Amino acid sequence: MKQRFVPALVIVLAMSVFFSSASFAADSSPAVSKKAVTSPASAKMVAKEVAKPGGWSKFEMLLSPDRAVFKETMAGLAGVGYEPLVVRKQVVAGMNYEFFCNARVVYPGTDWYPAMVLIYKPLNGNAVIRKISKIGVH
Repeated sequence: MKQRFVPALVIVLAMSVFFSSASFAADSSPAVSKKAVTSPASAKMVAKEVAKPGGWSKFEMLLSPDRAVFKETMAGLAGVGYEPLVVRKQVVAGMNYEFFCNARVVYPGTDWYPAMVLIYKPLNGNAVIRKISKIGVH
């Protein structure tokens, strides 16, 4: 597990740095803005990140609901196994999930490689796979 996790972790960290400075909002404003709030513990003003509607969150560790969406959506997929590591989300008319995964062809002795899986979960209905991309590592 360590062999496949270390390169994947490096890619996730690099992507987090890139995506935290990149903007995906149509108006070219940051997807995540800072808002001053009072910390109850210290009564000091601190910056809190607030997601803008339509903006992507930063990559974060998976929660149980994220894992459930991934597992339910990928259940019928055969030929390649995907192990989600982190996720980022976008609120739309439903929710877009972009999972950074370790993947490999389901065949003995194959190597793991990094991949991105984009899943859309509408407000009503089942989640669907929108795109699966193999990330090239040289």
